[in-house]
Parts: sequence; structure tokens; C-alpha cells
Amino acid sequence: MAWHHDKHSRHAPLSLAVLENVKRGSSLGDTERTFLHIDMDAFFASVEIRDNPLLEGKPVAVGGSNGNRGVITAANYIARKYGLKAGMTAVEARRRCHHAIFLPVRGPKYTYVSARIMAELERFSPDVKPLSIDEASLEITSWLKLYGGARQIGEEVKRTIWNKFRLPCTVGIGPNRLVAKMAANLGKPDGLKLIREGEAADIFAPLPVDKMVGIGRATSQALYKIGIHTLGQLAGAPTSLVKSRFGILGPVMQKLARGEWSGRMRKDEDREPGEKSIGHQRTLGQPISDIEEMKEKLVALAEMVARRVRRAGMVGKKLTLTVRYTDFMTISHQSRLKCVTDDEDIIIGNAWRLLCEVIEPGREVRLLGLSLGSLGPKQEDDRQLDLFFAGRKLRNEDLYRAMDDLRDRFGERVIARAMGRRWQPNSRDRSRGDPINPLARGVPTMADYHTVSV
Repeated sequence: MAWHHDKHSRHAPLSLAVLENVKRGSSLGDTERTFLHIDMDAFFASVEIRDNPLLEGKPVAVGGSNGNRGVITAANYIARKYGLKAGMTAVEARRRCHHAIFLPVRGPKYTYVSARIMAELERFSPDVKPLSIDEASLEITSWLKLYGGARQIGEEVKRTIWNKFRLPCTVGIGPNRLVAKMAANLGKPDGLKLIREGEAADIFAPLPVDKMVGIGRATSQALYKIGIHTLGQLAGAPTSLVKSRFGILGPVMQKLARGEWSGRMRKDEDREPGEKSIGHQRTLGQPISDIEEMKEKLVALAEMVARRVRRAGMVGKKLTLTVRYTDFMTISHQSRLKCVTDDEDIIIGNAWRLLCEVIEPGREVRLLGLSLGSLGPKQEDDRQLDLFFAGRKLRNEDLYRAMDDLRDRFGERVIARAMGRRWQPNSRDRSRGDPINPLARGVPTMADYHTVSV
């Protein structure tokens, strides 16, 4: 079936921007549309239990299998009764549930299963938007008559996922993506919840404010301080009160509390140039001191940063590397690039150079971050390079476009660089390296990619 892609679709932890009700060229209004949100229950753990029936009925956690090091990435619902949850350290997880079974993270397997699930969902709508490895949003407006109604589609989705993959999932259905996501949250685990037009405000009213998508711990604490504890209280509070405390975010949160999807909280083009930057950072499961391992991690970060920059239709010129050591000493190192870019080859080369300039050999690192700043809209003139690089630039743009399309359809890790430790400096390197010339830097080309079959 056809795949619909635009610059707003994304694979990332779910946020208000992810749920944006993007333009589709349809004449239907929001009140006439119906959306389905599917959330795979304890996905990583459920895949492991499916593949090993001996784990059934036992507390299972994925991650933290290397003794007391690392963090939990997923826990089944039995383990959650003991307080285990994603992001918890292995030490704390073992303290709470010493008899839990801790399994290693098998990323390629989860990616492969996720890709098959996303492809299967296209049976129910051509508009399938993967939101993360275990969540997706579908517009099902045009399919209601075919299946007999929204609930019937939800039941068929759950039945199909179970019959084909033997995995539990929760389905939420609503008049917009926000309400469908909230319905899925309320229906967990292994449930189906339908919230019809006009019902959201009453259903959300008794919920704590931190149950709303986009309202985190810090915002919740700030709401508590002004006497707002539930979504009903937030929806009914004087607009002047929440606006005085939260600015333009206040009225937006009130609309969310009523189930009224209000689109993006802030458009990128409305930001000042100095504000614009796109970045990622990751806390490592185990500290590392090998600079080649750090370079490998930076490649993954550079891929994610470049992909988001391209999706936004932007280019940037200021690259910032963040390094945090195990004693929590954090340093940032910046460099202005020779020209604006959205090319991950250039970002990788410069990130490696910044790392070599700032890293203390032998010292263990627990966090790495990378961001591209001084962003601006991409112009045709940005492609004007000298003749030596013009051909490579155009080929790279075609390659990145194809890779982005694959990731939009099958998830972030369906295609990735397989370079690992392949890069080695050689006699052609300059004293500080040449961040532009891929031949001098050893930056990988198309031959250095591998894919996961789907």
C-alpha cells in the first residue's frame, strides 16, 4: 500500500510534536475523523516471553543482565508489580525483585518484529505512522464502513496482532491522535478503549495532571503549587492563572486536558535563529574509556541528529559535543563548520575531531551528546559546492532520502552504519583532520551500510 511521508512524521519518544495532526490535503474536519493508536504491551519483554515459554508467569526484565551494571529497558507486568520499570538501574531492580529474570537487550530482534507489525497494520489504513518501536498511530476514518465501526476495527487489529505475532497490545480510538493515545494509556494492558467525540473532557477530568501526554514531572509539580492536581481542575482553571504561570503553554495544556488537539505547541520557523538547535544525548549502559567505542556511539548520534535536521528542512553550522565523565564532570566543545550542512558524513567527521581534541585518554565516560545549531531553512544555494564535491553531495542526498524513507516505514534501526571500529587514522590525516574530505577522514560510504531484512 502507499506510504504517506511528510516532514512532520517522526520516530522518537512520544511527544506533542509527534502527535501533531498534520495536513493531509483532506477536506474532512477534525470532528469527522477517527484515529487508532496501538501500543505493544511491555514489547521487549513480551517478545522474549513469546520466544521462551518457560518465562511465562515470571517477573521478566530486559536490560541489566550484566550483574549490577546497566539499566532496565522494559519489564513485564508481573515485574512491574514489584516496582520495576524502564530506566531503573539494575542495582535498584535487583533490590526490589531479586528473583526477577534479567535478559540482555536484543535490539535487532525487536526491530525486526516491529517492522513486521508496522507492515501488517497497513491492512487497516494506508496512513500508518510509527511513533516508536512499539507504538503507531493510524487514521481509520475511511475504513469505518468497511469494518462496521471503530470498535470493530480495534478488535480486528488486536486479533490480527495476536494471531500473527502472539503478542499482546492495547488499542485506543478517538477523534484525534491525542485522545487515541490517551485512550490506549487508559486501556492498558491488553485492552481496547474507545473515546467518542465530546467524551474526552469527562473521562480525563479525574486523572492526575501527570497522566496527560506532554505534562512531565516538573510541570506537574508547578501545577500542584497553584492548586491544580487533576486534568478537570486544569481544564476549568482561569486562563489568566495558568497563562501567568506557564505563558503560552498554559492555554495549550488546558485544551489538552479537554481533549482538544491544538497542533504543535511552537513551530520551528517561529523560533529565533539563536534558539534553533537539534541534538541527541545518551547515557551509556556501561561507562567506556576506549575512544574508538566513543566514536562508534557518536556515529549513531550523528545519524539521528542529521535525520531530524533533514526532516525539518534545515541546515546548521555549529556543532556541539557534550561529554560527561563518571564523576559527573561535564564538558562541551563547539566548532563552527566550514559551511552549513545536514550531511551526516560531515557531522561524523567533525564530531570525531571534537572528541579527539577534548577527551582525556583512559578516563571513563558515561554520557555522550551531539547537537547541530545555528539552524536555518535549507536553500538551493546550500548545495553549491566546488566541482570536486558536487557529485558526492548529490549522491549522498539521494542515499539519505532513501534511508529516511526506510526508517519512516520500518523504524530507526532498520538501516544503520556497520562501521563500528572500522575507521582508522592514516598518514593522509592532517594534524586536526579534514572534516570535509571523506577520503581523508575515512568516513564510510554506501558500502559501509547494512540492513535488517523485513
